[in-house]
Order: sequence, then structure tokens, then C-alpha cells
Amino acid sequence: MTQSYKYIILGGGMAGAHAAYQIRQHDQEGSLLVISQEVDKPYFRPPLSKEFWTEPHYSKESIFYDINNDESIDFLLKTTVAKIIPDQQKIVTDQGENYSYNKLLYAPGGEPKWIPGPDSERVLAMRTLDDYRNLEGLTSKDSKVIVVGGGWVGAELAAGLKVNDIDVSLVFPDDVLNKKRLPLEIAEKFQEAFLEIGVSLVNNAYADSYRVEGDQVILSLENGQELTADVLVLGIGLDPRVELAEAAGLEVDNGVVANEYLQSSDPNIYAAGDVVSYPDVIIGRNRFGHEDQAEQSGDTAGRNMAGLQEVYGHGAPLSYTDVLGISIEGVGELSRNRDDEIIEKVVDDGYIVYYLSKGKPSGILTYNVKVDMDQAREILANPPANPEDLPGMLKPM
Repeated sequence: MTQSYKYIILGGGMAGAHAAYQIRQHDQEGSLLVISQEVDKPYFRPPLSKEFWTEPHYSKESIFYDINNDESIDFLLKTTVAKIIPDQQKIVTDQGENYSYNKLLYAPGGEPKWIPGPDSERVLAMRTLDDYRNLEGLTSKDSKVIVVGGGWVGAELAAGLKVNDIDVSLVFPDDVLNKKRLPLEIAEKFQEAFLEIGVSLVNNAYADSYRVEGDQVILSLENGQELTADVLVLGIGLDPRVELAEAAGLEVDNGVVANEYLQSSDPNIYAAGDVVSYPDVIIGRNRFGHEDQAEQSGDTAGRNMAGLQEVYGHGAPLSYTDVLGISIEGVGELSRNRDDEIIEKVVDDGYIVYYLSKGKPSGILTYNVKVDMDQAREILANPPANPEDLPGMLKPM
């Protein structure tokens, strides 16, 4: 038996939540189903590595989206989709249930990268609310936690755990924390903040595998060193979940390839969030795994599924972190495809960095400075002929 819906959203993350909201804004009657592998209805994810650890009175209920209470939206939780059949406009779950759609949003997010080792509740990736509950339940003052990965989430989580009097070792591959994203002189300042609060930094290190012995996790590094802790958290990145799309015959290339309306190679299937490769109006075709991209692409996909024909014009999505009193924001490409950088000091311990690729700005990052990020995007879209003219174009707010 097949249940029919006008709209199906595959993925209960932030992109799916925003798409559902926009569909309901433009179509109050069309039947709508959200399918998620998680136990929770959609929620705002950044606090999992930020406010939940640094703000004791932060309301955990505040992260849930209002659309969860919309009785006109059906939610199918703890459910895995086994296949998509585009020519029948149908999906099949791993339980053999069939659901047909007029329009489908493909937004299953990303799969955390892993290293070899046994399944254990003591080894996790900070990706879901259940991961947070697990980590909170396994830790208390004087617990020991190993965090692998020096990106934003890994750094935020290491800092948050430490300010809760948890012993933290942060393992990362660079000689200086976040050197891939930050210029060296700024990365050194960033790293010093972690050293000052007592985070143990294990640099130039690659995680190889782990084993679990009783209530301890032993992490083996490629250099032969071993670290022991109560919990191991892996923050080494995400792979876009494209397997279903690929099996369904959709075009896939570093994500599900979409046009300017966020339609995949099948016009009845849209893509948003971590999985979508789209033609960015500022920096060209790209795929981003950040909050801003999830929200904005979900909004546009939802509106277009409901009948609008809107070009996705939100170029160069924003990424950011706020950790240990340090505020960092960036738009555009901050870590890859950069040939050079121009560093502008604008206030004490406040910098604007212009990343260059082939002589043109490809990304702009601020460190302890607030600027108008829409103006930063305008600079990326219409850069000066001479990169040396970039300093001074952005004024602190």
C-alpha cells in the first residue's frame, strides 16, 4: 500500500525544517511528510557544541522549531529511506513502506567521518541531540575526553568541556590549531586561548584507530602514541549522504548537483543543506556544510517546491564560531583554493583577512571584528582590480 503526499522532505535537519516552514507559508493545504532517522523532530544544531556547554541556563527546549507543532505536517522519525524511485515518484523505507510524492526534497545531511574501532556509546560524533545527551551522561567533573579534529565544532566542544572542569585532549593534524583556516599569526593567537584554559593540545597528530577496554577508550595515533580517556569524540568532518541519490540516478559530483533553483537532475527532486552542490552566484559551483547554507538553501528549496521559481541568490554562505571570547566569521572560501592572503589589523586583536585565489578575493574572514557581511559578499562579487586596495573597504561596525 502506498501513502501519497504532495511534498516529502527526506531529512529532519535544519535545511528540512526551513523547507517545511516555507512550504507551509506558500501552500497551507498540500500534504507534507518529513522523514528523519533521528529520534527528535527538527531542531537548531549549533548549541550542541556551544551554548549547551557554556551557558548553564540555556533552554534546551528553545532549539526545537515551531513547525514541529504544526498538526498539518506529518513526521516519520527513526526511519531510514532504502531507495528513491524517481520514475514512479516514490520512496521506499527500510521497513518496506511506500510513499509517493509530487515534489521531494533531498536533504539527509552528512555522515560523520569515522576511524576503525568497535561500536561503543563511549565513541561518538557531536552531530545530533542524542550525541549531546550521550556525552553529557558519560561526563562529569574530572572526566577525561579526547576530541579529534581542530575545526570549529571540535574547538568549540573542547573549550566547552574544559570550562566544565572536564579534562580535554584536542587532537589535530596541524602544527598550530586551525592553521588551515586562519593565517599563522592569527592561528597562534587562537591556539593560545586554549592553552591558557588548560586544554591539552596534541598537534601534528592523526587518529588511526581506537579500542574500548571496560569503561576506557584508547585512541591510537599514526605515530604510535596512545591516549586514554572516558569518552572519544570524533570531529573530523562529514561526507555528504549521496548514496540514495546516486542509486536513484541523480547527478552526483561532490554532492547532489542542482541548478540555480536547487532542482536536481530530476526536476521533481530538490536538494538542500550539506548535500547540495549548487552554482553559487558569487564564488561559483560549490558545496557548503554550514548553518547559514542549510537555512538559506532550505528556504529557497521549500519556496520553489511550493510553486515559486526563485533563483538561489544567497552567495558565499556564512560560517562562524564564538569560543573563549573570540568571535570569528567568514564568507566565501576560507580553507581551500587560496593562494595568498592580505591581513588588515583594524583594532587591538581585531583583524580582517582577505583570502586570494588567482589574484582575486575568494573569501573574507573577520577575527574579533564585526562588519557588514553583506558588504563583504559585495566585495567578493565585485572586487577591486588591485587586491592591495582591499584593506579599508570594510569598516568595523
